[in-house]
Amino acid sequence: MATALSSPTAPQERITTVDVLRGFALFGILYAHMIMWYTAGPLPQELMKDFQDIFSGVAFGVYGVLVMAKFFSIFSFLFGLSFYIQINSLAKRGDNVALRFGWRLALLGVVGITHHALWRGDILSIYVPLGFLLIFARHLSNKALLILGAVLVLNLPTKFIELIALLRTGKADFIGGDYATEATAYYHFVKDSGFIDMLLGNLAALPTKIDYQLTSGRLWITFGFFLFGMLVGRLGWFERADSQQLFKTVWKRSWQTLLACVVLGAVIGGAAFALSANMQEKGWAYWCGEYVVDTFNAAFTVVYISGIALLMHKPTWARRLAPLADIGKMALTSYLMQTLFGLLLFYQVGLALFLKTSPGLNALLCFGLFAVQVLFARWWLSRFNYGPLEWLWRSATFFKWQPMVKA
Repeated sequence: MATALSSPTAPQERITTVDVLRGFALFGILYAHMIMWYTAGPLPQELMKDFQDIFSGVAFGVYGVLVMAKFFSIFSFLFGLSFYIQINSLAKRGDNVALRFGWRLALLGVVGITHHALWRGDILSIYVPLGFLLIFARHLSNKALLILGAVLVLNLPTKFIELIALLRTGKADFIGGDYATEATAYYHFVKDSGFIDMLLGNLAALPTKIDYQLTSGRLWITFGFFLFGMLVGRLGWFERADSQQLFKTVWKRSWQTLLACVVLGAVIGGAAFALSANMQEKGWAYWCGEYVVDTFNAAFTVVYISGIALLMHKPTWARRLAPLADIGKMALTSYLMQTLFGLLLFYQVGLALFLKTSPGLNALLCFGLFAVQVLFARWWLSRFNYGPLEWLWRSATFFKWQPMVKA
């Protein structure tokens, strides 16, 4: 989110489509967290038996097909895209790109660790170290960015390591763990922890977050989309006169890949059923199926990005999507505000509604909270140049108070 969250460019220089994409991604992030009571860890599977109503089923269905593992990828793409925009802006100032952007990342790192202490689902603490790698990756050629980005986005490093584990042990696990024990412990943490215990517990869980990023492959996928975003920024796709045709081609190819994954997934599922293969044992059927899922999620992410870019070329849709640009312009503030909502609603520091509401009701709350955020962003930006945290971040980056109030 770092650079996906805000840009050091002046307000009039911003690309509206990119801000709309940020706003769209913020909604997906909020939805993914809200339906699960803003938890950021495993929960005992038996808890879900209490939520079998049709509305919760629909909420989970929407999450599984349209949301899961897509929106963090959109943010990752925007991180890389905005990184390129920022280094260009810094270069035009005659600034030292590596030092200035490194300092900007260091500031965000402080925000990220503080945010992680409040809620272990924070992504800034992952984005910041990867962001430092972008400083070096900016020297790669376009071809290198494309190839390396594709390898990482398709999660090939994880699949290769899992393949080795599969050949050696018969299971695709390469970092062991006791899911049931971890899920029970996290359930009690969310249900019973006061403010101080919450801070200490979240800080102690940082290694667990790293384990998850590695075992799931999200670390590689995130950096892969960083590289794709930087490549698209370098090629100027959002500014070129032929951008509509470019995005149309990408959108078409992405849909074809997505549909191919659906067909291949059905074949693998049918074969696993016919051979009585148990996916829980994480054997060959699991390994193949997970690869298809990763490819499906990557293709769907590109469908979202290219689809919104195409819609923004249509005046009617551009007007409909315009409110997303407001919240996208102050995405860091909005992202942290979402965490505040989640903590106050579901944790012991607030109303403690954890498991007292259904995922279906949580989905409705998500729409309501996001609408409030959109209205707040529009009201705020009608008076100020930046969101409050964006203003502080920018001011600290350049060691100079930025003009806050609009003339």
